[in-house]
Amino acid sequence: MHGLEQHDRSDMPEIVLHQLEISPFCDKVRRVLAYKGLAYRVCNVPMAKLGQLRRLSPAGKVPILELDGAVLHDSSDICRALDKTAPSPPLFPEDPHARAQVDILEDWADESLYFFEMTMRFTWPYDRQRWVTQILKYDSPVMRRLARPLVPFLTRKQGVQQGLARRTEADILRELDRHLAALAQLLNGADYLVAGALTLADIAVVSQLECVAGSGKGLAAVGRQPAVVAWMERVESQTGGPALR
Repeated sequence: MHGLEQHDRSDMPEIVLHQLEISPFCDKVRRVLAYKGLAYRVCNVPMAKLGQLRRLSPAGKVPILELDGAVLHDSSDICRALDKTAPSPPLFPEDPHARAQVDILEDWADESLYFFEMTMRFTWPYDRQRWVTQILKYDSPVMRRLARPLVPFLTRKQGVQQGLARRTEADILRELDRHLAALAQLLNGADYLVAGALTLADIAVVSQLECVAGSGKGLAAVGRQPAVVAWMERVESQTGGPALR
């Protein structure tokens, strides 16, 4: 998915997305923008300058979206604001029960699946060299050299605090297999996760699983669930295509 989308919605205000290109949360926002056909401009933030984002967001984290004079942060809040700005196609079903399902699945993606992709891509030796290079690609050569050993260390520290990174690789892969099998059961032959239509639940989960699949062992785990692969491709076809793997 490329930085500048060219969809024409001339009645919409200028939209600027501040992002780390390989973040699943930034990918989620890009997919919502693509699904709604909204033009936007991207600012790819070097890791060294993340702290400067505090002038836009108290948390100093991406994604940050500038929308019609407002500055929004947190991907969930951004997606809901975009849904109000451009209500069609909708991200949520009208039925309150189905909407609650979307909220819960988005939270599962953001607060559980995220730690799988983060641990697998940035701390496991098979994949970390590639992904550390990717996350630092907008930084200066000096910063890339200094930060290369720090990114896996800090990522693992965060994963240990959350708990997943304390577990063995085999345990993590078994748990991932359980999540993927549960997702296949939840789909149960349906095209989408909730109410027979594409919603924010599909986009949020796909954004995390694209990052999981950026790990060689994660890609193999996803591939063991053909129904999940087919569903991911279905969602991606409407939301900007596959992410960077």
